[in-house]
Amino acid sequence: MQRIILDVDSAGDDILAVLFAAAHPDIKLEGITTVTGAAGPITQVTNVVLNTLSLAGRDDIPVHAGAWRPIVGNSKADMEAPVHFEKRLTARFGDRLKTFNPPAPIPKRAATQGHAVDFIIETAKAHPGELTLVTTGPTTNAAMAILQEPALPSLLKNMLVLGGNFSTPGNMTPLSEYNIWADPEAARIVLNADCPKILVPLDICEDNRVADSMLTRDDLADMANVSKDNAVVDMIREVFPIYIDIWREFFGLVGFPMDDVITVALAINPDLVTTTAPLFADVVIEKGIARGQTVAYRGHQILPGGDGPKTTRIGTGLDGRRFLDMFKTTMARYGRPAA
Repeated sequence: MQRIILDVDSAGDDILAVLFAAAHPDIKLEGITTVTGAAGPITQVTNVVLNTLSLAGRDDIPVHAGAWRPIVGNSKADMEAPVHFEKRLTARFGDRLKTFNPPAPIPKRAATQGHAVDFIIETAKAHPGELTLVTTGPTTNAAMAILQEPALPSLLKNMLVLGGNFSTPGNMTPLSEYNIWADPEAARIVLNADCPKILVPLDICEDNRVADSMLTRDDLADMANVSKDNAVVDMIREVFPIYIDIWREFFGLVGFPMDDVITVALAINPDLVTTTAPLFADVVIEKGIARGQTVAYRGHQILPGGDGPKTTRIGTGLDGRRFLDMFKTTMARYGRPAA
């Protein structure tokens, strides 16, 4: 049983990551923390999580709202662009976009009292050496927790960080991936922390080289055939066809990439990925097209620079078929009669 805190920004695959973490028998989900990101303001992000947990029958899991803006960020227009991405898709998909990041209904319960940053610190202190912090959105909460409690990295078992790109082009600029780009200063703090980390880049999530890890309409049909009277699977089958089609037609992928779920799955099955040896990873924070670029210090350079802690392993390959089977098996747990 692996203790985790899941830090999300409630974009589409965050919803699937929440459902996966809440149902997998080998995960002890201590709580979920929320951060402003691709899904919009912190209220929207938090309400999506609360509604998702209610659907899953897991209202026992604490949900703590966190950072409502990045530490520094980019221009207001740029920061809002991912939230309004669907405007570029209206001509092609029309009314079908109503299930793509819709405004969240008012949840039946409120978020748990206390800021996400305090919750992360308090939980790590309560379980020293046992807690994995999983970030699937901008790393603002994690960075603020490290700034507030410098001992936090030594208290964590490890961190699983979704972000960055190396061989695969970025999805914000050619050089930068959204989670890192959205708050490069925070990402630099996290990657510079002296704590074991696996960085999960676009290279092993949003690239057709790992097509067998992506959700397709065939997978939705398989889930329906296996899982009867399953409200969670019914929701996924209703909501996610538009995600599959957008990522196929706009991004040129064979299906919907499961970045966030992959990152959570590494808490219990780290052998799903191949990685580099531990190295120092950093982030470009200067303005320009390279802002948010993730840099891995490998090889031998003459100029000084890459002398930070060698604590980050970067994912380079993924057993996509085994991962997707694990996801579908876990979703099938919903709707089963209580033992």
